[in-house]
Amino acid sequence: MQETKQVTQPLHIENTVLAMGKLDLNINNAFTTYREMKLDGVVSGSMSFIKAILSKGNIKIGYHEKSTAKEKKVIDALNQSLDNMQDYDKKRLVSNWLQMLDYGCSLNEVVCERKNGVFVFKTISPIHLTTVNKFEMQGGSLKKLKLEPADNDGLITNIGKAPTSVNGDKILFFRLEPDADFPLGKSLLYGAYTAWKSKKIMQEYEAIGVAKNLSGVLDVKVPSTYINKYFSDPASDEAIYVDNLLRQAENLHAGKGSYILSSSDTSPNGVRLFEVTTVGGSGGNAQNYNVGQAIARYNSEMQLSLQSTVLSMGVDGAGSLALSSDMVNLMTLFIENIQQTISQEFRKAIVIAYKLNGLDVDNIPTLIWDKVQPLSWDEFTKGWQRLLQSGGITPTEELEAYFRTTGEAPTADYSKPLNTTVKADPNDRAGDKTG
Repeated sequence: MQETKQVTQPLHIENTVLAMGKLDLNINNAFTTYREMKLDGVVSGSMSFIKAILSKGNIKIGYHEKSTAKEKKVIDALNQSLDNMQDYDKKRLVSNWLQMLDYGCSLNEVVCERKNGVFVFKTISPIHLTTVNKFEMQGGSLKKLKLEPADNDGLITNIGKAPTSVNGDKILFFRLEPDADFPLGKSLLYGAYTAWKSKKIMQEYEAIGVAKNLSGVLDVKVPSTYINKYFSDPASDEAIYVDNLLRQAENLHAGKGSYILSSSDTSPNGVRLFEVTTVGGSGGNAQNYNVGQAIARYNSEMQLSLQSTVLSMGVDGAGSLALSSDMVNLMTLFIENIQQTISQEFRKAIVIAYKLNGLDVDNIPTLIWDKVQPLSWDEFTKGWQRLLQSGGITPTEELEAYFRTTGEAPTADYSKPLNTTVKADPNDRAGDKTG
């Protein structure tokens, strides 16, 4: 039998993941990689959680401290146009901007129209990153986008004439932490890639291991003369027979076939020339491959990298109140940073509207967000309780209405008098009785 040489090398997952990361996270492939990562349950859930908090609050354009009456009129009109945006309400608008969390950046084209003598926003429509053929930059600023049709297999057709390029001065270019290494912004998913890829590989290994353990590995016995022909003369009848036999074996193990065709001929001493058996196999009692712990660790690493460890707070009951409060504060800082990033770039849209309306751009107002307070109801009430009991806050109907609104409670009956007496004992948790 002709000797064949086989070279095997140990598989180092870490090195493999790093090598794949250099390709997957390349600037030409990163957007596609991030889209695939969003199919992971942990990634999807974590990102949805963060976006839900950020898109919860309302947005509006506030007055500048030096805004004139004419400027205030334009600001009011712009806010009204945001409330009546064509195709996109405020929640969806913010959701489009938050694509920068997934991909590192988000592109939105500003289109204005004249209404009642004032130029306002007609639409602020997203430009999907997969349609961008080239970013033309100058000094860190976006000068032009060159576009190509969206890759959707023809399912969705835009009946309007799609532009091939868009000037950068009409584009809101939201970017998350851009720098020299990440000029297009750095996705939150970037730090989660290694854990995600390792988890994906581990899951594939688990599936393969279970399949092999259940069905075993086929042992195909073939006469040596046939094997020699298979390697030395691929066009021979023997080689063709072996090739077909191996193809059947592959299909059988993959669950695509239910039989293997082999010869029943025997040697002069009665030994069967061809034989197919299985090595291993448990007949349904598959070994429990211990990969759950590794997958759980990768899930935790992804959660941590995505700034969403709050999702798992209190699950094991080991965290302290102080630790939880610190994590909530960190999440609050993160949210405020994202809001500031968006507000800074949105000034560009206001500048566009101001110039169209012939206004001075020295006193540009900013985007105002509703206060996002990702505190638990318990922490929220305890904080206010301390203020009330210390006398730092005076109970009023307005304050009670705020508590009821925050806690989604029914409106109070203000026909009954309120008890505004502050208890001196902070340890007293008994409720007040109204007179």
